[in-house]
Amino acid sequence: MVPHEGRKKRWGDRYDGFLVRNLDPMSRLEPYFMPSKTDAWVLFEDRIDITKLEAFIKEKRKNELPTLTMYHVIFAAIVRTFSEVPELNRFVVNSKVYSRNEIRGSMVVMKGMRRDSERSMISPRFHLEDTLPDVVRRIEEETGQIDTTTSSVIDDPNKTKFDKAETALGMIPAWLLKIAMWFIKKTDKHGILPKSLHKVSPFHSSFFITNMGSIGLDSVYHHVYEFGTLSIFGAIGRKENYCELDEKGEVKRGVRMKLQFVVDERACDGYLYALGFRRIRSLLLRPEQLMSPPEKIEFDKIDRK
Repeated sequence: MVPHEGRKKRWGDRYDGFLVRNLDPMSRLEPYFMPSKTDAWVLFEDRIDITKLEAFIKEKRKNELPTLTMYHVIFAAIVRTFSEVPELNRFVVNSKVYSRNEIRGSMVVMKGMRRDSERSMISPRFHLEDTLPDVVRRIEEETGQIDTTTSSVIDDPNKTKFDKAETALGMIPAWLLKIAMWFIKKTDKHGILPKSLHKVSPFHSSFFITNMGSIGLDSVYHHVYEFGTLSIFGAIGRKENYCELDEKGEVKRGVRMKLQFVVDERACDGYLYALGFRRIRSLLLRPEQLMSPPEKIEFDKIDRK
């Protein structure tokens, strides 16, 4: 099941989302006095104890999910949160707020860990009822297409659809590329971007996650791209051991990880973002919840009463 499945388009809707028609006055006005994403960035940081999560991953790798990683669990936690706080899956274009009709997450995939290795991107689509095994399968269906035996995107004979699109655009002369990008941005603004481009674009995802910890760095606040409909960009930091005093004054030792997010304030209000991030934290602290479908799926209410 995907968001707004079966809903018919009305005047003002886009092919990638439905116009939110029941906004309160402040939410209605925000995109006009904050017309760009850079006007509306909100930064969020959380440090989460992953001692139990690491043990969970180690256990699941033995039998059910041999390729399970921290990346998979974080993706699954965000997908589950979208099924419970659907307002997080909204975006703003042309000063209007829309509710997305799919759940799509994006990530960078390196074609190796060398200085000359180039990057690809994947944007797997998810369903509202997906469990952790479902999320792992959908991500691996995308990463399995990437040939890591060659470090060059252009030289790769098995390019992904995204790689083909970026290679084609990259071959255009600079003066013509500027015209092409003007056309792409204009059509996207009015909801008529060619679907072939939209389908492979990571800039039109529900969320984008980068794993800085995989290269030994701490997380960063990564900008939300001005182009496209992306409203949430998260970064995963490296793991760190820590010691602190618990409520009884005794030393507690564990492993934790820092998550940092940049979000578009105009897409939904701070209370809903807080609900969402608290839920992500809860799921990472108790990841076994992700092994079964959500008990209840909430749907974004976007129509006037």
